[in-house]
Amino acid sequence: MKKTLRYNYRLNPTPEQEAKLVEFGATARGIWNLLLSENMRRYEHDKTFLFYKDMASLLKDIKTFEEFNWIKAFDSAAAQQVARDLELALKNVFTKGRLQRFPKHKISYKKKKLHNDSFRAVNNSNCIRIENGAISIPKVGKIPIILHRKLASKIKTVTIQYHHGKWGCSITQEVGCKTAKQVLKKSQVLTLTQSKLLLAQMVLWSITPSF
Repeated sequence: MKKTLRYNYRLNPTPEQEAKLVEFGATARGIWNLLLSENMRRYEHDKTFLFYKDMASLLKDIKTFEEFNWIKAFDSAAAQQVARDLELALKNVFTKGRLQRFPKHKISYKKKKLHNDSFRAVNNSNCIRIENGAISIPKVGKIPIILHRKLASKIKTVTIQYHHGKWGCSITQEVGCKTAKQVLKKSQVLTLTQSKLLLAQMVLWSITPSF
C-alpha cells in the first residue's frame, strides 16, 4: 500500500521564469473556467457532465484554433491535470456523505492578495528533476529551489503557487507505509526538539537583565 507525502519548498525564480509562472498559473485558471463553463452548459442542456477523457479530448481539439494558442503554449500534462481536478470536484458534489459545493469559476484577484494562481506539473518520463539546487519544470526551465529537506522518494507532482509575496512549490511523492511512518516519526521528533529550543530561548530571554 502506498502513501502520499507532500513537502513544501521555497523557489527563487529569475524575472523571466517568474513571468512564465504567472502566465502558466493564469492559463491553468483559464482552462478550469473554460471546462467548467462547458460542463455547466451541458448540464443545463441534457443533465450530463464531461469527465476527464472527454475534457482531455476537448482540450486537444480546441488547440487547433488560433484563439486557443494560449493553451498550446501550456504544458499538456499540466492542462490534463486541471481536467482531472475538475472531474474530482464534480464527482465529489454527488458523492454520498460529502458536503461538497459545486465548483466555481476561479478569479485571479482576491482581497489582500496580488495573484494566487497555481498550476500542477506532472512528472511524466522523469521530466521533473532536482539537480544542482534547481528543480526542472516543463516549459519553464530550471528554477532555483531552497531544498531544506531531502526527498523521500521519486517526485509525482509539483504544484507551484505565489503565496504571501513568495514563490513556492508543493512536491508530492509516493512511498510505502513503513517509509511514511518513519518520515512522520522523524518530523515529530524535529518539531519537539524545535519547541524545546524555542522554550529555552524564551526562558533565557525572560531572566536576562536589561541595562
